[in-house]
Amino acid sequence: MKIETIDLKALRLFVETAETLSFTQASENLQLPKSAVSKAVSKLELQLGVKILERSSRVVRLTEAGQILYTRATSLLNDAQHLLQDVQGLQTTVNGHLRLAAPPALGRYISKHLIAPFLKQWPDVSVSLKLSYEFEDLFKQGLDLAFRMGHNHDINLIEKPLGFSNRILVASKNYLAQYPALQHPNELKQHQCLQLFNQNISQWTLVKNQHNCIVSTSGAFQCSDMVALKQVLLQDIGIAQLPWFVVSEEINSRQLQQVLPDWTSPSLPISAVYRENINKPPKLAAFLTLLEGQPNLFDLAVP
Repeated sequence: MKIETIDLKALRLFVETAETLSFTQASENLQLPKSAVSKAVSKLELQLGVKILERSSRVVRLTEAGQILYTRATSLLNDAQHLLQDVQGLQTTVNGHLRLAAPPALGRYISKHLIAPFLKQWPDVSVSLKLSYEFEDLFKQGLDLAFRMGHNHDINLIEKPLGFSNRILVASKNYLAQYPALQHPNELKQHQCLQLFNQNISQWTLVKNQHNCIVSTSGAFQCSDMVALKQVLLQDIGIAQLPWFVVSEEINSRQLQQVLPDWTSPSLPISAVYRENINKPPKLAAFLTLLEGQPNLFDLAVP
């Protein structure tokens, strides 16, 4: 099979089928007859000389070859779309739709400090921001860039280090007034510890001068959203471990108080990741330029 014989339309139909694992659903999504989708996949299999989908009366599954084709085809179709956008919009025109993803708390932070200034500078660009604790698949989701807290393990992405964050222990003054002052993390076992679902909710890791302490905790409230957790914290319920940048305003206004200030969580790297292309779309290049112009924006560890 020669590269010239690859049909991008057939690849698009295959990718939709691979993502839905249903010819019926794929045909509905693409607004095409089911027979057209099935024929396109069969033609691909004939050209490749290998089975890419296993079909039965009940299920559709990707073969090993199909999984490889799906990953590469998704990247190829995205590159083709960017190529078309670059040619039609010219390389110097910053316009179109920029698709971003970020963890919820970090997403709120960049909405204020990055997205608003970007939209003011480039009014011909629209931005969508997906908030999720998951590491989004940029290829599958069609995302231009994702912000991540933690280490990137995808070698197919370019990683731009931005800074670091860590979590601190916080509680309201009224809650702390009910107990003796804490002297060591092990004393947290005697407290209500409000917990995040995306943490190991039974254990907190704290660091002081290169010394680690792992504390088993228990509490009356668990939540996957930091803002919701902070609201309960403000009602004098317990102690929580939250990123400094999430609670800094409440600490400065003395609504919350740092507990065991010498102990913090291990530092967590913050980065931006994006797909590798020979030519970055102008909208993405402009956004990266804005990032580079604010080198200290993501120094979010407790001072």
